[in-house]
Amino acid sequence: MRKSFVRNRYVVAALATAALSLVLAVGCAAPSGGTVVTQGYYSGQYSITNSPVTYSYDGVAGGSLNVHFVDSLSGETSTPLASLVAPDGVTVPAVELRGSYARRYVLPLTGRYTIRLQYPDVDTYVRRYDLAISQDEDRGLTGLGRLGSALPGQRVTYHYAGTAGERLNRYGVDRVIGPDGQTVVNNGIRSGQVSLPATGDYRVDAVGRTMVLSHDLEPVNVSIGATIVPLLVAGQHIDLLYSGAAGEALGVGLGGGSTSFELRGTNDAPLVGGFRYVLPADGTYRVVVTEMAFTPTSAGTLWMSHDLDLGTLTAGSWPATGRAPGQSVVATYSAVAGQPFRLRTLDPPGVKPSVAVTDPNGLALGGVVDSTSSSDPWATYTPMQSGPHQILVTPRSTYDGGLVTIELAA
Repeated sequence: MRKSFVRNRYVVAALATAALSLVLAVGCAAPSGGTVVTQGYYSGQYSITNSPVTYSYDGVAGGSLNVHFVDSLSGETSTPLASLVAPDGVTVPAVELRGSYARRYVLPLTGRYTIRLQYPDVDTYVRRYDLAISQDEDRGLTGLGRLGSALPGQRVTYHYAGTAGERLNRYGVDRVIGPDGQTVVNNGIRSGQVSLPATGDYRVDAVGRTMVLSHDLEPVNVSIGATIVPLLVAGQHIDLLYSGAAGEALGVGLGGGSTSFELRGTNDAPLVGGFRYVLPADGTYRVVVTEMAFTPTSAGTLWMSHDLDLGTLTAGSWPATGRAPGQSVVATYSAVAGQPFRLRTLDPPGVKPSVAVTDPNGLALGGVVDSTSSSDPWATYTPMQSGPHQILVTPRSTYDGGLVTIELAA
């Protein structure tokens, strides 16, 4: 039976190959390639039956050429292979690999080069491919804002007149090179930001990306409640300043938009807490909001909150009506020593919140989760002493809004 199965498998594969060859032969789709290319995008289809697909390029000795080649199955079964053959028939070695699918070549001769797109497998699938041909470009002076786009595999350079001490946000930019020829590293103050060390001409380089340069917006004072964040450009930041007190429990969350946030302490160092923070000291705290999308469509809303207190609960179902994104929920349950009680939360789809129960002395009480229950499992707690036990439900998702319900059962 095994030999028969293997033999039949090869027969099917052979018939499939023959059928594909017939389709290509009768001209249902003309073979791709055969074109003299210049800078730009090209695409087509290839398979083992028409590999390699070739294009021509007229090059000049000493010039450079970037070839970016990817096909519809890249990263799954194999890596597609593109090579460059000089006018004398010698394969030109790449001098630089840019990402997984782009290579840069320096041309040794003047004449017509051949770009060979080699099908990488022995299967019979027809794959679509995309080819980008480019040369590196110096595009001259630029200011702040969107700088334009580059072809995949292409390095583009802009020049920016910078001032000593200036904080410059770079989005989609590989490196910023100072007047002294040294790369300016991130300053560690804000993500993707450099502090310019001197006044002069800075070179801004990127490979195959769309680039944005910006300054941070001026800080804004905020308080508990909702704050509409100004519309930012990609990679730009704004600091929202909050006057906090030691021991204050502060919830931070986002609603809408495509921004992220980070809460920083009075020394501008990031605070650990997820979405609920217990402030360590009196002072001014910074919520650093960063735009993550290249083309933001709307401003986001930042929510700052104190815990939503549901009061003392008994057995039953208790919705946390009016909870804001990022807001935690607290409640109290009067437990009796040795008498177990069950607790669970019912939540909108997404990441489940964390639940913590503490006894009258503030010690954590562990729960046993019922692994056989639904997506909203019960956890059973056995109190060691009688008295009020605090329940704290903390969100784990940045955009965690919507109704959370606490259910208790004796």
